[in-house]
Amino acid sequence: MASDEPRCVHYQFAHVAVRKLVFDDPRLAVALWELDDASSLLDEITVQVCRHCRQQGDGGNLRAAQLTVHKHRLGRHPCVIIEMPPPQATLEVFMLAVIQLRDLDAGPGQGDREAERRYFTLELSTHRPEPHTVLAEWTAQGSHINMGGGPEASVEAFIGALAGHVLD
Repeated sequence: MASDEPRCVHYQFAHVAVRKLVFDDPRLAVALWELDDASSLLDEITVQVCRHCRQQGDGGNLRAAQLTVHKHRLGRHPCVIIEMPPPQATLEVFMLAVIQLRDLDAGPGQGDREAERRYFTLELSTHRPEPHTVLAEWTAQGSHINMGGGPEASVEAFIGALAGHVLD
């Protein structure tokens, strides 16, 4: 049975920390795409999130070893999907996606490394019928846009849903 309140570390990592870093510094989106192993970068973020949550009186632990990073091309754009530990409460995410709207086919040095970024989440919803997911996008201004029922919680289905929003 899903809980009503999201776990601090789960919520803060997916909805706050990574989102804020991606929009504040385009180098994070580039690093997530270009690093062969992003675990040390993700561990730095998870350590800060865990510290913040402990200060808020909410324990919990999250480490890079609990995350799975997938790299895909969405059209000509780099798309990094981070799978989270299984969600237990509404608003916790199955996975998040960082898409950089730069052209990977432009050739070396031609793609805009500071291109616009888009940030999506595939969230658990205990208020929806199966597959119990909600697709959402966060904007650079901090708005959370609920796009309604999402696909099943698989990387392939998430990519398909993202393609419908990014490539149209």
